[in-house]
Amino acid sequence: MPRNYQELQAKVDPASRADNERRVREELQRMALDELRNARKLTQADLAEMLDVPQSSISRIEQRADMYLSTLRNYIHAMGGVLQIQAIFPDGGAVVINRFGDYENRMYVVRAKAENGGVYRLLAYPFQHQGSVLSTRAVKASGFASTMKALHLDEPQISGVRKTLENGGEVEIGGRAGQRIFGVPQLVAAGFEAVEA
Repeated sequence: MPRNYQELQAKVDPASRADNERRVREELQRMALDELRNARKLTQADLAEMLDVPQSSISRIEQRADMYLSTLRNYIHAMGGVLQIQAIFPDGGAVVINRFGDYENRMYVVRAKAENGGVYRLLAYPFQHQGSVLSTRAVKASGFASTMKALHLDEPQISGVRKTLENGGEVEIGGRAGQRIFGVPQLVAAGFEAVEA
């Protein structure tokens, strides 16, 4: 006679259950990128669409042992995660490394821009006019919406921005009165990078 999973789980002693949960967490921490993607129930095609790249690019990323941090960050971000880098020392100490430049504390105003070919881009301008302009890649509508969601914008605001951009041009996210200021960590997590001069 088949048994209910919850009944079976209730019969397992708490120490064994805790040990199983610990081993699952450890295994998740050792996953390769393709295994992590599979565990998140995503296909290469899903990630390719989210990142607006060919599926072959996802395959290459998953097979590489060496890549740019921005590439890895974007890959993890597309799955809904945030990339953290941690230094672990022989004495057991660990430090999360989260500063990669003196621009870390600068604040930015974000503008959305429609470009030729039905693609969009988000540009972040330094609030106090000090620092580099940051930008996303040019993406299609679905990638554009995903990036705005990563900035924690709500659906009505995203729809409003897209509607405003239908005729081209640029629009500040949040508008003049509702101006929103974004920090570098939030922008980097959403896929922004420094614009090369």
